[in-house]
Amino acid sequence: MLEQVRRGQRVELRLSKSSVAKAAGLACLAEQFGHEYVRAERVRDNKMLLVLASDPSPQAQARAAQNWGQYPNAGDGVSLPPLVPDAFELMTARITVDLTSAMDQIPMALVGVFATIGCGFCATQVRGDGFFLVVVGVLWVFFLAFSGIGFVVMRRRNARAVARLQAAGFVAVTEESGRVRYRPPGAQGPGQDWQAGPYGQQGPYSQGPYGQGPYGGGPHHPR
Repeated sequence: MLEQVRRGQRVELRLSKSSVAKAAGLACLAEQFGHEYVRAERVRDNKMLLVLASDPSPQAQARAAQNWGQYPNAGDGVSLPPLVPDAFELMTARITVDLTSAMDQIPMALVGVFATIGCGFCATQVRGDGFFLVVVGVLWVFFLAFSGIGFVVMRRRNARAVARLQAAGFVAVTEESGRVRYRPPGAQGPGQDWQAGPYGQQGPYSQGPYGQGPYGGGPHHPR
């Protein structure tokens, strides 16, 4: 990843969809070397796609030059700057929101719907078999409970992440697809070229954990 970052290339990583902390750590690391978080989304094979792009803002480039100078061997995966706690928490919240948006909650809700339809159909086929009806009923209750609990847990997780981002000044932006994403303070509107960097010349953290603003008192100086 860092070799692609060094070259200014767009980065797309496939990770386990349960590895939110790992994805947040990688995204924060990339941001310390001149890249920015674009999005995370669910893809096939139970994976998460993490997308990062070069950040052309002066703040990001100055931060990258400083960190490459202090950690020239960062590509070895060991000689790395420490994570900024506030930046990591915000990144975790952003990824959580991207992975638990209203669009991603629909499949969980559909589990209960399809379970009801399937179990109802099976029950109509064996109306005279009491034991089989009991089995079908137990399965229906199980899938309905699984769907309901999963849906509630996902909604609460999403609500906590949204509250964390809003408290930090992030702004909700609805994309053309209908998906809602949260962008840092000072970010521009939707419909931009992600390859060139979605946050314009202000940079995603000119008011955030790496710059002047409520999350930090200036550029990060790793110790």
